[in-house]
Amino acid sequence: MGPKKDPEESIYGPTETVFTTPDVNLGVPQESRFIRALSNAEMIISVALFAGIFFGVMHQVIGRYFPALSWVGSGELALLSMIAMTFMMMGYLTGRNGHIVIEVFDGVLRGKKLFVVLRVIAAVIMVVTSIALVYDASVKIGLEWTRVSAAMGIPLGILYIFAFIGGLSTGIHSIWKIPHANRPERQLEISEMEG
Repeated sequence: MGPKKDPEESIYGPTETVFTTPDVNLGVPQESRFIRALSNAEMIISVALFAGIFFGVMHQVIGRYFPALSWVGSGELALLSMIAMTFMMMGYLTGRNGHIVIEVFDGVLRGKKLFVVLRVIAAVIMVVTSIALVYDASVKIGLEWTRVSAAMGIPLGILYIFAFIGGLSTGIHSIWKIPHANRPERQLEISEMEG
């Protein structure tokens, strides 16, 4: 008998190519501690909000099969958590290019100086949009605080707090991108979402 083999060991050698282990964020500037802390806080809050979505939806499903356990607020909890999570993830996704982007000119201009100009203009537009969102959310927080949700009685101004935080975070992440426009941008890695 020959030597025992590890059951997970392959008969083929390791395959580490650009297709199996891509260097997605090679050459990307190191984030500051503040940006990393902000991203971590956004992710932690968003995970809690996702748990609210999951609980609300699962409680609705259970309530359909067991009417005695149904709760009117479960759908509202899922909806409000989804809205809040959308705002909370804005900055995180902007900082990692995980947001929706229309890349019409990127392929044509990549590698040219105009590409850096395009990235600066895009970041400035994001900053201006974020300022408008922060201003609008700050106005709405006070106006909507007296209105409450139908089932749970939560002041709707709370949603605008999440919009305020998300807009502020998006602006911060966009401002951070401007001086680094000539460097590769950080790309969202799925492994970051998995933990």
